[in-house]
Amino acid sequence: MMKTFLWVLVCALCVSKVSAEELKIAVGSSIPPYIIQSENRGIEYDILKETLELAGYRMKARYVPLARTLAEFRSGRMDGIMSTGLDDLPGCYTNSHITYRNYAITLKSNNLKIKSIDGLKGKRVIAFQNASNYLGPNFKDLTKDNGLYREIGDQNTQSKMLFTKRADVIIADKYIFQWFSRNFAKNNGTENPVVTYHELFPPSHFRSVFAKQEICDKFNIALKTIKESGRYNEIVRSYGVTVDGDPLVN
Repeated sequence: MMKTFLWVLVCALCVSKVSAEELKIAVGSSIPPYIIQSENRGIEYDILKETLELAGYRMKARYVPLARTLAEFRSGRMDGIMSTGLDDLPGCYTNSHITYRNYAITLKSNNLKIKSIDGLKGKRVIAFQNASNYLGPNFKDLTKDNGLYREIGDQNTQSKMLFTKRADVIIADKYIFQWFSRNFAKNNGTENPVVTYHELFPPSHFRSVFAKQEICDKFNIALKTIKESGRYNEIVRSYGVTVDGDPLVN
């Protein structure tokens, strides 16, 4: 309650939305719970929006296919890009405002001890699309000529395959898995089996890019404020997922 009260005090000092400068921000494809395009919300969406508001700006989201994002930004039609893992774009970079954490996830009842990528050998592994090119050379080697390995674009299906024991391991971001797992339990009217998270991959830190250094400077100050006030973790938890330090649940 105290942290929420502090955030209210912080917001009372914000520049009003009417007078705030509007920024057109390129936002990528819908990836629940980070970005939920149909509802104009999501963990990352809300964090960016509220941080910019605290910095004195209004975010105008423009949903742009990834292939067009850079062209739109370079042309000046966009004032910023919501997030990127690239480090050679024009403009200025903010401090990291969102982190993706991919895990190897198994049913606890299977009692699997997986401490390295080699530990995935001989197991039915379902990963997200393009994971073989995203999770490093060791993982890529594991996937080559591996009849037990599959990639699927629908991460909702990943959860179903794990819970129905059609996969031994799924590779997924923690927040994405927890989001779809919650929906799976709701739709089936039952509790999901308990899972184990095996930390095999380093976290991926993403930053925003803006056209003006002044925006980055103000954004970084505001981001620090919402983290220290507790508002950052409040946003994350509002989507039914766990932050660092919370017990890892389904």
